Amino acid sequence: MVDAKQLIPMKRFLESYQDRIKLFSTDQPEQIHIYHNIGRVTKIETKSIQEQKSNTSVGFFAVYGIMQLKNWSYLLLVTEANMVGQILQRTILQVEQISFLPLVPNGRLNDIHANDQTYCKMLKEVFSTRTLYFSYEYDLSNPFDKIMGNNSQFSTQQKTSGGIHYYKIPNNRFVYNWEHIKFLNQFQSTNLTALQYWQTIIISGCVMIRYCKLNQQSDCSLILVSRRETLRSGRRFVQRGCDQDGNCTNFAETEQILILNRQESKDIYSFVQTRGSMPFNWQQQPTLKWAPKATIIGDRSYNSELCKKHFEKCAESYQQLQIILNLIDKKGTQKMLGEYFTNMISSVKTVKTKYVWFDFHHECRNMKYENLSKLLNEIKDDLKKSGYFHAEIDKNNQNILSNIYQQQSGVVRTNCMDCLDRTNVVQSVVSRNFLLHILNQANIIHTLTGEALQVLPNDLEQIFRDQWTKNADIMSVLYSGTGALKTDFTRTGKRTFWGSLQDGKNSLHRYYINNFVDAHNQNCIDLALGKLDADNMNYKKPKFNGVLQIAIFIIILMYIMTSFLPGLILDEQSTYHNSCLMKLFIFGISMFITSKILLKIHYLFISKPIRDQN
Repeated sequence: MVDAKQLIPMKRFLESYQDRIKLFSTDQPEQIHIYHNIGRVTKIETKSIQEQKSNTSVGFFAVYGIMQLKNWSYLLLVTEANMVGQILQRTILQVEQISFLPLVPNGRLNDIHANDQTYCKMLKEVFSTRTLYFSYEYDLSNPFDKIMGNNSQFSTQQKTSGGIHYYKIPNNRFVYNWEHIKFLNQFQSTNLTALQYWQTIIISGCVMIRYCKLNQQSDCSLILVSRRETLRSGRRFVQRGCDQDGNCTNFAETEQILILNRQESKDIYSFVQTRGSMPFNWQQQPTLKWAPKATIIGDRSYNSELCKKHFEKCAESYQQLQIILNLIDKKGTQKMLGEYFTNMISSVKTVKTKYVWFDFHHECRNMKYENLSKLLNEIKDDLKKSGYFHAEIDKNNQNILSNIYQQQSGVVRTNCMDCLDRTNVVQSVVSRNFLLHILNQANIIHTLTGEALQVLPNDLEQIFRDQWTKNADIMSVLYSGTGALKTDFTRTGKRTFWGSLQDGKNSLHRYYINNFVDAHNQNCIDLALGKLDADNMNYKKPKFNGVLQIAIFIIILMYIMTSFLPGLILDEQSTYHNSCLMKLFIFGISMFITSKILLKIHYLFISKPIRDQN
């Protein structure tokens, strides 16, 4: 990626005055004036004046939104960005830095009130992940078929005799800054031009764009877009299941786009998959155990209704056919959840579903990932019915689709416990299957072997692996705090010893984060999404997390027990009193009792996010 300032001329500017902030552009006349008084917004209006920047003008790439913190309101601006690439000549940018402009007289960038410092640091923790993306011309909150397709439910698209033109209707479920940028919606009826220009849609997830030469006559762009839903965004053990409206934790769309250039035509293909927690009310609160016990909340009729709501929403967004892949284990706690999920699915009668419970760890044990072909064979007929989006692009005008040959009429929805590691492997295999079929139909590859891991032609294979490996890591960092597990398989096509060691390291890191840091991380996410009101709370990040408290507790308790247990068990005259064997025995007993006590009082060391404290 390249610093956007080197490639894209700065066109958006601001000037700060005593009573207002003026946002203006050098390439269009619509301005935004934000009036303020004592750090609070009083009025927002538009003006139509063409203006050039002056020496006092400050340039920026996009408006993230307005946020009210403890003392002042702030205008959040994307001041640094990287260019990811282009989708049909539409530039995609990655957020590199977001700056804070206080709404006070003659405010300056990043001049933060002392009482707002904590909350700004929390927001910067979220923004520093470099997983926010935006575009001036392309709506990243929607899949390609909804941006340029002819789906009848999108009435604002423009149809002409020459084809179907681009349009933009943001899907606020996937707009990360929606709560903070929607203040511009007031101009929807009075000044739509200003709204469309200044309301920048930002998504959380990842966007990757790579070019590849296939043969002498063909080349392509391979694009992978993952957009995370914001309605129930959270961290691993803090958020599970779904809410009362059927919105699932860690729900995300992943869209594979292939733009295929041949001598005779230019075609675009899009295939969308989803992932999300099992859609009923369950939780798995951290308890210091490696794998906390999961608990189902509510009765079957209540959870059946939640499951029904979720899949009806999915059918509304992705058409009727829902191919549901459940990858959790058929033993232990996961078996209990899997059986319950199976029962919930059987009660959904209003949506056409294909449900497969594929025990990933059992089927792929001993690193036999080629067994994923069993899963593909089980759903191959349903994948064919679901299809994908396929259209021909007008070579003279990339805003127009000259022909639409096929629409995607269903979706593959995959879940495991976290919807991360196993889910990513299976989604990459399904996406590989999609690409293989397209390239076979285009006569670029001539044989389909039916293998789950059939190799893609030329450099496309490595590009595909790199994209899905990075996608796995980003989705995992945002939910669990570490990179994904099993990425050695995604990257190389096989499991390796060193990959297993890396998985062990990541698992230990996850244990620490999920038990001792995620309550704070959840607070940061909720603040960034507008779900916490900084104006009405007093929050400080704990100076000491639970690890230090546990260490002190263990040292004190172990000292007490190793000091007094020998006297309780043995007479001082006993020949075993000072033997090494007896000391080891006493130490082992002390550790056992200490661990049991710790698990009983785990709640003293594990913090809860603010929203769960009420």
